[in-house]
Order: sequence, then C-alpha cells, then structure tokens
Amino acid sequence: MSVVGSQPFIKPMQRPASVSPGLQRRHTLPASEVRPLNTQDAISVFEIEREAFISVSGECPLHLDEVRHFLTLCPELSMGWLEEGRLVAFIIGSLWDKDRLTEPRGSTVHIHILAVHRTFRQQGKGPILLWRYLQYLRCLPSVRRALLMCEDVLVPFYHKSGFKVLGRCAITVANMTFTEMCYPISGHAYMRRNSEAIRFPQHHVTLPLANTGEQADA
Repeated sequence: MSVVGSQPFIKPMQRPASVSPGLQRRHTLPASEVRPLNTQDAISVFEIEREAFISVSGECPLHLDEVRHFLTLCPELSMGWLEEGRLVAFIIGSLWDKDRLTEPRGSTVHIHILAVHRTFRQQGKGPILLWRYLQYLRCLPSVRRALLMCEDVLVPFYHKSGFKVLGRCAITVANMTFTEMCYPISGHAYMRRNSEAIRFPQHHVTLPLANTGEQADA
C-alpha cells in the first residue's frame, strides 16, 4: 500500500529566549527536535521501553528485534523527541486494516508504544509528543483512525488527548487485560512552512505489513 503526498513539517523546538547564547553548548545538534526514528535509534528506544515497562509490569511490549522490525518496515509511523541528540521520548506505530486490533495493514494506525525516559517524565513531554504525532497522521491521506490498547489506569491520559473507549481488547499479556481506544483522523492538517514542525521527506512511502504488538505508556 502506498501513501502518496505531502508530509508534514516538524521543526526543531527552540531554546527559551532567556537562555544566554554564551551558555549554549557549541555543537551542531539542535537543542530539541522531533523526527521520525530509524534502526539506529532501536537500542535507545528499547532501553527507554525496558525501564518504563518492566519496572511496572514485568513485560516489554516490543522486544529489541521487534523494535528493529517496525523501524525497518514503517519508520514513517514512528516519532522521536531528542534533546541535544539524546532520545528522551518516542512513539512507534504500524498500519492495520480493521476497526479493531486484528489484522495488519490498511488505514488504521496502531500505536504500539508511547514512552518517556525516566529523567524527563512529569514535564508534559508525553502529551505534547502524542499531540504532534496525531497531527502528523492527519497529513497521511490514507490514515483514517489511530488505535491503541492500554491499562485501565492510563485511560484518562489518552481520553484527554481525544481518544474514545472501544471496550476490552481481545489481546492479553499474562494476567494483564487492556482497554482499546480509538482516535478518529478527520480531515488533513493544513501544512505551511511556518507550522510547528521539521519537514519529513516528500516521497512515495510504502507501508508494509506489521506484526501484532502491545501498547502502553509510561
């Protein structure tokens, strides 16, 4: 399946004006940026995921080989937040062809993981990154909805971002059950050079099949 068309802009987030230029690090890396992930980011992704999920549930939604799998097959459905070149938060998704989490490919994006590095939590990065990701999905012509599964304690978090509860998810992990939630992608975001975002490359993107995975947030 091909997605043709305009990709959104994601521009680096700037340092506050109050920071003296003399105190800024002298390097070529932007102070803060949001960009799609690739296989070179896989280890950083997995380290954040492992700390966020194993410490809470004892389970990792995606193992390292699965992280590499998604970042190889559909990197355009991932998004990472970097501070001076260091990954501090990320989202990984893939496509599905049903209204519920059953079969891969199609017009539904399954959000597998949203996680934030432990030293950057309680700073609002999770909601901001999720908002930017959902705006990005509006720029993909074939995407019609986003789905995720989460523990009950996280339902209010996603509800605040506009997700609606669909009901209990058929997928379970050990003795853990999940709630399935949906976000409708209605219309396309209006893109312009001065919008809050770095440009994703404009090209024809092939979105291949992806394996079933589980999602949670830290």
